[in-house]
Amino acid sequence: MNVKVSKIVSDLLAALDQRQREVLEGRFGLKDGQTKTLAEIGDSKGITRERVRQIEAGALNDLNKLLQKNEGKAFVELVKAHLKNVGGIRRESLLFADLKTMVADPNTANFGNKARFLLEASKDLTFVPEDENVYSYWALNKADQKKAVGLVAKLVKFMKGKKSQVVSHADVDSLFSEAIKPHNLKDLVALNYISTSKEFHVNEYGDFGLAQWPEVNPRTVRDWAHLVLKKNEKPLHFQDIAKMINKVRKNSEKVAHPQTVHNELIKDNRFVLVGRGMYGLQEFGLMPGTAREVMARILKQNGPLTPKELLNLVLKERLLKKNTVMINLQNRKHFRRLDDGRYTVKSV
Repeated sequence: MNVKVSKIVSDLLAALDQRQREVLEGRFGLKDGQTKTLAEIGDSKGITRERVRQIEAGALNDLNKLLQKNEGKAFVELVKAHLKNVGGIRRESLLFADLKTMVADPNTANFGNKARFLLEASKDLTFVPEDENVYSYWALNKADQKKAVGLVAKLVKFMKGKKSQVVSHADVDSLFSEAIKPHNLKDLVALNYISTSKEFHVNEYGDFGLAQWPEVNPRTVRDWAHLVLKKNEKPLHFQDIAKMINKVRKNSEKVAHPQTVHNELIKDNRFVLVGRGMYGLQEFGLMPGTAREVMARILKQNGPLTPKELLNLVLKERLLKKNTVMINLQNRKHFRRLDDGRYTVKSV
């Protein structure tokens, strides 16, 4: 659409006096993309923050009338039509990304700042600021906001009742179907509503779930170690675990050091030492214990076994050398050889 955001902004600002123009440029970061507080602008001009607020409010009121007469109206109508197509609300960062593909000057400097300025001046839309529960978003009306809040609440309740802390792609489809049906929403609209909420998260492997679930949104080294081991589906050396964490974690400022990973694995019973420096997950059937303890447990569970049968079962849980198992098996204090050549645990 032939809507030039920069020109609209320039034309509007030209209609204001110098003080009004400078206040709005500072508050919305129209020049350099850096927004300033009321106090910062007040200090630079030698006036109170309340006076700055009054100047800003008055200037926006004046621009609201001008917007109805120039190309700014076309931009606002474009936004309103787009919001209607996606369910009436849109996360601000996503909305501005959408708009950049729809206007005539998508590469304009500080596009988001200028778009926000025009929407604030129009007063046709509702802006919901970011807080601990939602990302900032724009809405057409309260009815659409209510629909979004209702869907998010339903999804959160449904997912809290799940045993698994990861929702697969197949589960997501059924999850949305169940949640969307009573709301009479399209999949696109439902996903759009969900994008405004901080209740949900998608991890580096594409798993969807609640942001409070450590398997979906890992925060500690232990949680990251658990995630990479689960995705790897087999034991890893703690140094390799550290490397994998650093590879998949998006926040490059945090580095998982091998020794730190090792120390954390030792403290958590979710992880099982299966060899020298090698760790696996207990949820995969691995049990803690020394080589002798593992051997004794397997014999108690399966009854008498031949050395070969015992060795095969032990090696499924531990990365041990054959000689280690055979030497332990010869310990008469703990194991007894039967007449048929099989071994069992010696009764105490």
